Amino acid sequence: MKDNLKQDPYYYEKLGNDFNKFMSDYDVSRRIDLIFNYLLNHIQIPENASVLEIGCGTGKISAQIFQRPWKLTVNDISDKLCQRVAGTLNCAYLAGDCQQLACKDESFDIIISSECIEHTLDPWAALKEMHRVLKKNGYLIVTTPNKIWFPVLQIANLLKIRKFNGIEHWTWPSAMKNWLKQNGFSDIRFGGCHLFPWQLPLAKHFLPFFDKSGNIFYPIMINYGFSAKK
Repeated sequence: MKDNLKQDPYYYEKLGNDFNKFMSDYDVSRRIDLIFNYLLNHIQIPENASVLEIGCGTGKISAQIFQRPWKLTVNDISDKLCQRVAGTLNCAYLAGDCQQLACKDESFDIIISSECIEHTLDPWAALKEMHRVLKKNGYLIVTTPNKIWFPVLQIANLLKIRKFNGIEHWTWPSAMKNWLKQNGFSDIRFGGCHLFPWQLPLAKHFLPFFDKSGNIFYPIMINYGFSAKK
């Protein structure tokens, strides 16, 4: 894929203790709001539902999932990150490449993945694998960057404004919607956050206003997400 900036699946693990320093608490909070207050809030999820989080990283989203009455399993390509998050939350973990998960077909009721598939060698292969391990009538919830903004990322890297690199394979919301329909998903809901970069002065004061209409603006927002029923 031409979008790739650096072929190193373990780049984010190698950041070590600096991983969280490169994350924006504001961005994480907006994605949490998108996932739990929009993409998931219309779904009736039974207690003790089995939930797999793909790409747990340092556990920012994992901690939010763990607060719900669900059985959480965290996944990351990094065994070290998986064990750290699972140890902190006292939950199960499934380390490894999300394009080749070491579990049976239809193992989980819910799969949640935030800002992960774009860091895989093939996002569509990762989604296909999620489809495999998701139970029938289960829900897939994903957030990922919008490809319409990819040129900005390239410029930021060229000017050395961006402080880190890794695999970057961004997708179009329209292509994602087509993929979901072609693979038999229903009850599809899209939303988004960040109409423009939150790094701009005063942006954080205005962006939440636009995020309230993320179901309308998601095709041009920096991050988009969806929930869909298998």
